[in-house]
Amino acid sequence: MARKSRVAGNVIDIVPVKNGVYRTGIYARLSSEDREEDTLENQIYLLKSHVEGQTDMILTDTYVDNGFGGTNFQRPQFIRMVEDVKSGKINCIVVRDLSRFGRNYIETGNYIENVFPFLNVRFVSVTDEFDTVNGDGVEAMVVSFKNLVNDVYAKDISRKIISAFRTKQKNGEYIGLVAPFGYLKSEDNKNKFVIDGQTAPVVQMIFRWYADGKGLDSIARTLNEMDIDCPRKYRYRIGVTISDRYKDSRWGRSAVKTILTNRAYIGDMVQGKVKQELCNNISKQYVAKEEWIVAENMHEPIVDRELFLTVQELIEEKSREQAERREKSGIREHKEENFLKGYLRCGCYGKSFNLSQTMRAGKITRQYYCSGYQALRRAYCTNKDRIHKDILEQTVWQTIQTCILQLIEEKRLKDKTMSTNFHIEEKRIAQIDREIRQLSGKIADLYKDTVEGIIDDSEYLLFKMNFTKQKEVLGAERKQLLAEVEKSKKKPQDVSAAEYLKKCRGNSKLTRQMVETFVDGVKIYGKNRIEVQLLCRDEILSRLGIVWQI
Repeated sequence: MARKSRVAGNVIDIVPVKNGVYRTGIYARLSSEDREEDTLENQIYLLKSHVEGQTDMILTDTYVDNGFGGTNFQRPQFIRMVEDVKSGKINCIVVRDLSRFGRNYIETGNYIENVFPFLNVRFVSVTDEFDTVNGDGVEAMVVSFKNLVNDVYAKDISRKIISAFRTKQKNGEYIGLVAPFGYLKSEDNKNKFVIDGQTAPVVQMIFRWYADGKGLDSIARTLNEMDIDCPRKYRYRIGVTISDRYKDSRWGRSAVKTILTNRAYIGDMVQGKVKQELCNNISKQYVAKEEWIVAENMHEPIVDRELFLTVQELIEEKSREQAERREKSGIREHKEENFLKGYLRCGCYGKSFNLSQTMRAGKITRQYYCSGYQALRRAYCTNKDRIHKDILEQTVWQTIQTCILQLIEEKRLKDKTMSTNFHIEEKRIAQIDREIRQLSGKIADLYKDTVEGIIDDSEYLLFKMNFTKQKEVLGAERKQLLAEVEKSKKKPQDVSAAEYLKKCRGNSKLTRQMVETFVDGVKIYGKNRIEVQLLCRDEILSRLGIVWQI
């Protein structure tokens, strides 16, 4: 039997597995501001011990987020845990205390009071002695208060951390995670740079090449041909970063330009280009150039200041020339929105597909191309095909249209089913009303039969009891049917979503909103092989703001 849990005054059913044991996931989190004695190992040990001591829990999986603050719920393992809840892999979550789960008062409360009860999930906070299986209204109030305290604490810590960071930046102390390519963090002082003898010559070579007239793409190709590690691959190789996604990284024009424009190579420390509001889940906000924090001559330079300034002038000159060419060509006036930006990937190497717009003899050509091919060439990417914008967008549009037709048909079947059920329910209510009237008539006739001596008193009572019981059963059925009819009337009819689908169906061209609603990604292997990957049905319906059940 399911046990009851009261959360914020609402009683919900929490259903364990058939043998009465909950499939349990333990969640541990550690951020940079946490105390040294609060380790992940201690958390995991405590949680495993708690689960092992419960007869109605079995440890199914462990979720650990290291280096993530409590105010941000976009944590990799937290997201994985929620997905496992949705899939049914786990139906119980155990944390050491509420602050490990999250320090945002509103978000944490939403999960505990709304999301988990809706998903039929048991939630346990060990040191808070809170368990949704046996909690009551008082405990819920205590939990809400603790959430508020955690939220206030997080905001206070956030303000202190930001203040400390800005002080370090003004003093020329580096607060980033990794040093720029060409430098390493000093072993004596992690806030200072020392020259990396392996990569500094590469930086110097890049600056000389560009000053001599070599372009960004040409430099990237040359470095790849020389089999020189790009910054991401180098950091992976020496163990500074551990993600496997960087082990095969190659040089590209963006990596080259990042090096050429970084003042760190002339000894200056430039920070504060972005600001963060840790307590409000705002991860990045770009800061105006005049507000950057600059500390000059903080470490040994790799590049001569005169050479650096020469390169900056060349970069600015090329930017001006490109802008002038675009202005003269008239492309800017005829520029079209890139509806597929961020959704296109090369099937060969995984690089993004970008949109190019060129004008020749007054005619504009718009084509998508693999951003990695030009820099990587055939040795690493063979996807040289350029695809016309109209052709690619038409391919995506047709795929979306097929999906829309399926959804419209599903909506039609749903409406038909609801209409049929509604008609059946109303017809049955009318029938029940007739049967109740007939039974009431029979009861009245019983009294007449008694007065006329046709039946005696005992028979009268027996028949009346039988007819009355039938009326009660019919009355209960009628009440239930009326409630269902009323519920159906109050259900949203998804009019806006249905109209949107019809509007999409009527569109002859792709729109950005259509892409964001339906498309997960597009893989391009060449002009003859394009794979459009749509979002799953439930995700599409969620983005439309509807839930359809047939």
